[in-house]
Amino acid sequence: MKLVVIIPYFYPAYIYGGPVFASYHLSQKAAENGVNIDIITTNLNGNNKLDVVPNIFINQFGFNVKYYNNSLLPFFSLRMIFGLYNDIKDANIVHIQSIFSLSTLLALIHSNLQKKTIFLSPRGSLSLWSFKHRGLMKKIWIKFLIKPFQKHIFWHATSEKEIRDIQNFFPNSNIELVSDGVSFEESEIKDECSKKWQNNFYIACLGRLHKVKGYDLMIKAMPNILKVHSNLKLFIAGSDEGELDKLIDLSIKLNVQDSIEFVGQLNSDNKNCFLKYAQCLVMPSHTENFGLVAAEALFHNTPVIASKNTPWEVLETEHAGFHIINTPQAISQAVITILKDTESYSKNTNRVVEQFSWSKIAKTYKSTLLKISRL
Repeated sequence: MKLVVIIPYFYPAYIYGGPVFASYHLSQKAAENGVNIDIITTNLNGNNKLDVVPNIFINQFGFNVKYYNNSLLPFFSLRMIFGLYNDIKDANIVHIQSIFSLSTLLALIHSNLQKKTIFLSPRGSLSLWSFKHRGLMKKIWIKFLIKPFQKHIFWHATSEKEIRDIQNFFPNSNIELVSDGVSFEESEIKDECSKKWQNNFYIACLGRLHKVKGYDLMIKAMPNILKVHSNLKLFIAGSDEGELDKLIDLSIKLNVQDSIEFVGQLNSDNKNCFLKYAQCLVMPSHTENFGLVAAEALFHNTPVIASKNTPWEVLETEHAGFHIINTPQAISQAVITILKDTESYSKNTNRVVEQFSWSKIAKTYKSTLLKISRL
């Protein structure tokens, strides 16, 4: 089977967070399972470009990657306009991993012309929350640039929540569920952990500082938590995407600034230590199609509190944390409850993690690709 994956950014463009790691690990494990994969992407990495040879296929990670040189607009390359037709000509399936990208439109046009099987991953972009920003433009994009191709599209959802998001716009769509996962190898701690994590009593938040992550709700929960645990710290790790100053101002306004620290973006080993020694991880996101950091925390036996805007109902069914409404009151109550008996929640985390092995998920992915290629 020849699979071509078209995605606007790709590993090692770490700045784009979970989707980069998810697409990388899924492709890597699928390749190990005998899927012949080409990745078509751009060399964009935030305000910079990746240090890669552009516009040619590079054999790495167990598959081929072509990083088109980004030009004019984000995640778009003029050379891709002319090169994409040849890039997909030998493909059995074209897996497009984006909605609101010019590369997606090009891929849909070329794939339709060549009668390729199309597998499309929204990667969370069809959630209702995402339409609070440029919602009208996005709805126009969907109506005129995606819906004309809908009869030819198989949809990829990473959770039951994302299935509902897709059905909201495409009620009669063909949807396949293939979850994201966690890399056990990358989650292993290889060096001794910093005393900073070992010597502090803290709860953790991990992810880019963006409105969608809901960290203002976590900060608003701190006054109630501190009434019960005055020595507790909140450490928030992640690169700033325009929210840091607002979050600092909020912490000062609520007089909890001495209990909160923004620790910046962490490298892999430091991140793993950060998760391991936290009393719990809080993920108060307004939307997540998966939420990789939850799986990573559970791997380290750290309980997780996730909002009901994320697909983590399993936390409650397995008694490994809480799946709550996204309010400061609910967050504070969940944190206080976990801190009463952290050990009882920690001992159940392994049962959840076992469900999200990339090796296991890649087998489901391969069988799904084989299934839709025959339809």
